[in-house]
Amino acid sequence: MRRRSFRGLAIAFVCLFGAARVNAQTSGSINGTVTDNTGAVLPGVTVTTTSPAQMGAQTSVTNEKGQYRFPSVSPGTYTVVYELPVFSKVVREGIIIGIGFTAELNVQMQLASLLESVTLSGI
Repeated sequence: MRRRSFRGLAIAFVCLFGAARVNAQTSGSINGTVTDNTGAVLPGVTVTTTSPAQMGAQTSVTNEKGQYRFPSVSPGTYTVVYELPVFSKVVREGIIIGIGFTAELNVQMQLASLLESVTLSGI
């Protein structure tokens, strides 16, 4: 009888643990590193995700190693935008995230072209 009780508890535990594990995986994630055209990491880049699958936008800023992370995003199709002054904005569209899937988006940003206008006038 004691053996049956133990077996019953073990089965119940496995079922509960398995159900909790399945329920815990309801999202995916987006991670990556941002560098410049020389391969140097870029800290301070604002990274924004938008999707019809989420309410509003999520924003992150790259750390000192140029890394960013969105650890929990709903399954869906995303647009990810990278912005840093003096660099051209980078837009990645059509990023598909599924349950338990991690998209690693490593991006290289280019310096923005500067257009200057100088006006000289005589005194």
